[in-house]
Amino acid sequence: MSQHLVRRAAAGLAAVAALSLSTATGTAHAGAAGFYVSLQTNSNIRSLPNTQNVPILNTGSSRDRYYLDGVCYVHGQPVTAGGYRTDVWYRGTVHDSVIGNGPYRDVWAWGGNVNIGKDPSDSVGRCPS
Repeated sequence: MSQHLVRRAAAGLAAVAALSLSTATGTAHAGAAGFYVSLQTNSNIRSLPNTQNVPILNTGSSRDRYYLDGVCYVHGQPVTAGGYRTDVWYRGTVHDSVIGNGPYRDVWAWGGNVNIGKDPSDSVGRCPS
């Protein structure tokens, strides 16, 4: 199965799981106001949408959760990893459910590490200039 199909399937599963969790706790979000989506294992989060001279704030060692709430995307530095290339970076809040650090607010994750489907996702708007 291609990485693109795997990412699309993972995004669907994450969305269903998040909706179930949100509904169960009484905190369902309407529309694109917010939803959970997983990050790939060993994904880095950064303070800017590029890898050059930008320190890594955290590296997820397993299935960390990336909470997209009022999030946006930009076209930043292109990155190629694992056969996938994109210049899309998503900004939001990362909750590190494994290590217990964070949450990390107003941080960036490269689109190839965010299991959200295509880049940019139709569910996320462009960041204001």
